Amino acid sequence: MRLLAIDTATEACSVALAGSDDTILERYVVEPKGHSNLVLSMVDSLLSEAGIARDDLDAIGIDIGPGSFTGVRIGVGIAQGLSFGLKLPLIGVSSLMVLAEGLGSKANAVLPAIDARMGEIYWGRLIRDRESVEGWTWTIEPSVTGPSLVPRLEVNEIGVGSGWDQYPRLREANAMAEIQTSMHPRATWLATIAAKVLTTEENHRFFVVPQYVRNNVIK
Repeated sequence: MRLLAIDTATEACSVALAGSDDTILERYVVEPKGHSNLVLSMVDSLLSEAGIARDDLDAIGIDIGPGSFTGVRIGVGIAQGLSFGLKLPLIGVSSLMVLAEGLGSKANAVLPAIDARMGEIYWGRLIRDRESVEGWTWTIEPSVTGPSLVPRLEVNEIGVGSGWDQYPRLREANAMAEIQTSMHPRATWLATIAAKVLTTEENHRFFVVPQYVRNNVIK
């Protein structure tokens, strides 16, 4: 199985290629306003390194948000186009779940948070669940609120993402907890989740819906 993953939901732009031997190749750059110009060239570079063509792919994984409205729209549009054009399954994964996956096996309870601008944060709560398709279960679905409404981290729960970076008072309120700052969703982590979904779901999807969480346009 060759799965191409695309993540453009935040300031970071990344693509990854997962192969049947569990190896993952990735291109990753933090470039807030360059996603539309970068992503397809990154895909072609990655496929060239792997020595395969687009027609050799078996599935596409895409970060559906929440995050930057423009970034999510770009990524989903490109992934949808590749999926339709190549007739490949398309697996959508939440940016917050991708962040949780990035913490590795040490994380069993995670509160990922992404800066939503306008003084707000996208956040949710997940626990590791080896019985679920993605490997995670939501205890609180993705939401958008002001920082003061983000709950305190529980014992052994880890905070991660740009929402924690942006608001020092949020970190101060959780001074005794573990918080991983300076982390954006990455296509490598997305590919790991999407591969699980692809191998366990009987009805593979060919259409995904962006998860904007709120209707305001956030660029």
